[in-house]
Amino acid sequence: MLKLLLLGGAMHQVPIIQKAKQQGIFTVLCDYLPDNPGRLVADRYYCTSTLDREAVLAIAREEGIDGIVAYASDPAARTAAYVGEALGLATNSLETVETLTNKAKFRTFLQRYDFAVPEAFAFTELETAIDTLRERAGEYIIKPADASGSKGISKWSRGHGIEQLRRHLQVAFTMSFNQEVVVEEFITRDGYQIGGDGVVVDGELVFRCFGNGHFNVNGVNPFAPISASFPSVHPPHVLERVHQTLQRMLTEVGFKQGAFNFDIFVKGEDVYLMDIGPRNGGNYIPQIIEQATGVDLVQATIDVALGMPVTLEMKPVTVPSSYFIIGSQETGRFMGVHFDEDAYTIRQANIYYNVGDVVPRFEGANQALGSLILEFEDVETMLRLVEHPGRWLTLHIKSTEETEGESWTSSSPVRTVF
Repeated sequence: MLKLLLLGGAMHQVPIIQKAKQQGIFTVLCDYLPDNPGRLVADRYYCTSTLDREAVLAIAREEGIDGIVAYASDPAARTAAYVGEALGLATNSLETVETLTNKAKFRTFLQRYDFAVPEAFAFTELETAIDTLRERAGEYIIKPADASGSKGISKWSRGHGIEQLRRHLQVAFTMSFNQEVVVEEFITRDGYQIGGDGVVVDGELVFRCFGNGHFNVNGVNPFAPISASFPSVHPPHVLERVHQTLQRMLTEVGFKQGAFNFDIFVKGEDVYLMDIGPRNGGNYIPQIIEQATGVDLVQATIDVALGMPVTLEMKPVTVPSSYFIIGSQETGRFMGVHFDEDAYTIRQANIYYNVGDVVPRFEGANQALGSLILEFEDVETMLRLVEHPGRWLTLHIKSTEETEGESWTSSSPVRTVF
């Protein structure tokens, strides 16, 4: 019996465990949260952090695994590459994975190979960052170098003052696993951010699905995505340029096989590869792409990990589809959610809280109240509804926050869900 080790057991990681089990593959799960749902599905569970490389390697050796997958997790992808190399399994090199999952290393790589890249600085010390940035003009994005899920991201310009810069940097350092922060020039993109997943076989980008990134610009964290909708509405010639840029990057960085997730800006003739995750996308993106195109990326991920042949066809989107993140802009008690009738179908609803539970403010992917997988009649309707969720979705939250202050600072002039 084939044995597959999976790193991470959150709700959106459960589908790959289920699919592997359906094929008679023995599933072993490592995750540090004992209440994650994956533990109830996997054949065997270890309450072990996916960041503990040596512990995961010891488990992999003891279990005699045939493959390892870090599904929808950048930090776990580094561990998977480490274990895969140590055991001679199908994997990308640890050097490649670390380059892609560390924003400082990735920006340096992009500069070296003449890709479009914003001006960027990497810092490991707070006061050095402040001294470097205090007199710089322009707008900058502050990010943890090695975190994912839009955690710890903020925007700053000199007019906002040094104290705000200090606060933003402190948050980013807190969110970084290795106490490293990247500060980069703010890029104004043309149209939607391009997001989605792709699959590489023997170094060739054999499949990718381009979509539109959507954000709550009035939210507590305007950089946390609330939706990705498919297909992308960028013109075909622009998407072809994006494809060619991705292929060149994958070749140069040495990415040989497997799924990857991407967030890309287009500005004029330039293609900015903002984030490339060497793993499947979170928020059920593989399931949405399968709904949209009929292409099963989860199966491809399993096959790659086990060293089995993978054949994928570059199919277009025929069913307009998206995910949508339900998130509250204030801490409060969840009192329910109401959906108005419109030209959409909810194919799957994942609500992580019960009515009456206290829910957090949505500042990043790990603080969502729930998520939806949606199907639409056409692209125009999809964009209209995803861009204006208040027209079809009402989230009822009984506030437990007294006043806006140090613990709650919104980028919106009013406290609002959407």
